[in-house]
Amino acid sequence: MDKLPIPFSYNWNNKLDCKAFTTIRLYSPDNHVIGKEVNAVLKGVSKGTGKIVKVKCFLLKDLNDYMAYLDTGYDAVETANIIRKMYPTVDFTKKLLAFILILKDKQSHE
Repeated sequence: MDKLPIPFSYNWNNKLDCKAFTTIRLYSPDNHVIGKEVNAVLKGVSKGTGKIVKVKCFLLKDLNDYMAYLDTGYDAVETANIIRKMYPTVDFTKKLLAFILILKDKQSHE
């Protein structure tokens, strides 16, 4: 089975260098499934493979500092601004986001 590529344009908070990391994405019920194997790709280069271990769906208005600082290193207001710039045509009053926790495979972080 192919691993789901998860593209990153920036290594926010240096999270891709850790054994586990989060990512905030537009929610996709087909892709954001616990147990799904993923490949974190930074500017075309794999930063490691792993599995989704937790998915929490939320609306952008419910983003809090806890989630934001873990994911980007910025507070909730700045992180929300970053997300709006990434997805300029999305209506965030209706579209769910996913706060995804990924645990890297052992060989990906040794």
